[in-house]
Amino acid sequence: MTVTDRQLAVFASDHEHTLGSAISPRYLAGPGDPRHITHALRATGWTNTSDPLHPSITMTSPDYAHHLSLNPANHHYAWKISTEFLRGYWSATFSVATPAEIVAGLTDALIRPAPDEAAPTVVEILTARGWAHSTGDAGSQTLISPDGIVQAELRVSAFLRGWQFEAARHHGEYGPEGTLWRACFNEDTPTHLLASVADAVSTPTAVLRSRFEIDEGPHLAVGPEFAIGSEVLAAHKGRLAQARLTRPRPAAPAARAAAPAAPERTGARPSR
Repeated sequence: MTVTDRQLAVFASDHEHTLGSAISPRYLAGPGDPRHITHALRATGWTNTSDPLHPSITMTSPDYAHHLSLNPANHHYAWKISTEFLRGYWSATFSVATPAEIVAGLTDALIRPAPDEAAPTVVEILTARGWAHSTGDAGSQTLISPDGIVQAELRVSAFLRGWQFEAARHHGEYGPEGTLWRACFNEDTPTHLLASVADAVSTPTAVLRSRFEIDEGPHLAVGPEFAIGSEVLAAHKGRLAQARLTRPRPAAPAARAAAPAAPERTGARPSR
C-alpha cells in the first residue's frame, strides 16, 4: 500500500494554479498541507485506519508500534503521535495551526532508522542558531528565538515534565499573547525525535505557501510571488520517493522444515 495515482492527482490539482511565495521563518508559515505528513507516512507503509465518513485521520505504523491521529476540530491537540502498547510510552501533540514542516520534523525522524550515535540536544541545536538560553529552578530551561516569536521550554515539575514549543506574537510577563501554535512532548519522547523537531523549527530554510495563507508581519520575509504549483508538486514527489526508501522490506517466508529422509530402499526381501 502506498500513495495512489489518484491521491497524487488530487494533490496536484489542489496546487496546480496556486500563486504564492517562499517565506521564512517557517514557524510563521501557517499550517500548510497536512498531506506533507500523511502521504510520506503512507509511502513508508503506514496504514490508514480512519473512518471514511469522519473528517479525522488515524494511521498506524507497519509494526503497529506507533499511532498518528489528526482531528482538525481539536484546535489545541489536532495532531497526536504516540507509541502503541510499548514500554516507555511517549506522546507528542501539535495544535492545528502548526506548520506541517514542523510536525514532519518528528514524523520524518520516526520513519527513519534511529541514529547509532547520540543526537544533539534541543539546547545545543537552538543555541547554535542564536536562540537565547536561560535556566530556572529544578532544572527547567527556556530558549527564545532571535525575534522573540517562539519559546521552547523544558518544564520540570511534579505535574508536568517535558518540552513545549509555543509561537506567539508576544511573550510577556503574564504569558504568551496572540498564540499562533503550540507543540508539547512528554518527558519520554526520544531525544533524536526532539532534535529533529528543534531543527525543523529553527532552520532558516524557506517554505512555499499560497498567497492566501500568508499572514504578513514584521518578522516574516516574503519572496516574490509566482506560480508555485509545479515546485510544490515536484518537491512532494521527491519527498515520497525518499520516504519509500525507508519502507520496511517484507520478511522472507520461513523456510519449510526439511522432511525426514525416506529410508533407502534395497532389492532384498525381508526375511520371514
